[in-house]
Amino acid sequence: MKKILLIGLGGTIACVSTKKGLIPTYSSEHFLSQEPKLSQIARIKAIQLMMRTIVYPKDWITISKFILKSAKDFDGFVITMGTDTLAYTSSMLSFMLRSINKPVVITGAMIPIDKENSDAKKNLIDSVMFACESVPGVFVVFSGDVIKGCRVSKVSGVDIDAFKSINFPVVAKINNKKIKYSPFTKCDMIAEDKLLLDYKIDTKVLDIKLTPQIKPDLFKKLSGYNGFIIEGYGDGNVSDNLTATIIKLIKKGKIVVLTSQCAYGGVEHKYKGGFLLIKNGAISAGDMTKESALTKLMWCMGKTKDMKTIRNMMAGNVCGEIKI
Repeated sequence: MKKILLIGLGGTIACVSTKKGLIPTYSSEHFLSQEPKLSQIARIKAIQLMMRTIVYPKDWITISKFILKSAKDFDGFVITMGTDTLAYTSSMLSFMLRSINKPVVITGAMIPIDKENSDAKKNLIDSVMFACESVPGVFVVFSGDVIKGCRVSKVSGVDIDAFKSINFPVVAKINNKKIKYSPFTKCDMIAEDKLLLDYKIDTKVLDIKLTPQIKPDLFKKLSGYNGFIIEGYGDGNVSDNLTATIIKLIKKGKIVVLTSQCAYGGVEHKYKGGFLLIKNGAISAGDMTKESALTKLMWCMGKTKDMKTIRNMMAGNVCGEIKI
């Protein structure tokens, strides 16, 4: 029987209703008592690493270091957390733990575990099952889908199947305790020979979603940031009134990555605004999710300040986050 470490971070799955709204309260030990079937799948040790609804950049480092420290003692990991920052967390852990040789599975729930109609127990059972599969990498297991950690986005604030795999097939489907892998097979996920932790990041990165009323003056107030994710229109288009200002940012040494507000399809920058930015040094996000684009830029900028090196790193495939 595989040995799995269940790491609790809080989130909706652990929440109770109070006069102040939902507050995370239940520990990972409580999950084991609520779902006895988990102990039939694996030998599980539960630990509560933190208790909150939002996971922050400093927490990504704490989680990664903890997993690396525990890697030799467990066959796999299951992390339970809040869904609001789950996609950002799974994306960043995919970069920080890109050499992990064991499965790191992230899950949560849209409904607290103590509610009768909660999705928590199914997600927990599915997650522990996949954590026993010996497939290396970071994954999100939610509503029966196994999704590559750097390809996931939250697309609904209320539906049970709140997460989707963006521009990439799901790794597997889990139904009636059976795992069915997608045709691209397990060989797409191969760990590196040496287990390393890449946790240095630069958090001075800002994601800006373009809307028609935004004026160039906005960017003049953001000099404290070193990098920008620009969510353009459609295939990565930018309005004429903003292109000159954004190009000036690039000339001043700021890193600009151009992506789309649309979840699916990636970006091609066929229109004038996006085309001009790419021509003048902006970096295309390709078919990355906005969560991966943001966390990858933070991760790249934590390693170097050289624009050419960052551009090459952003364009390259680190953990399956972008199609080359």
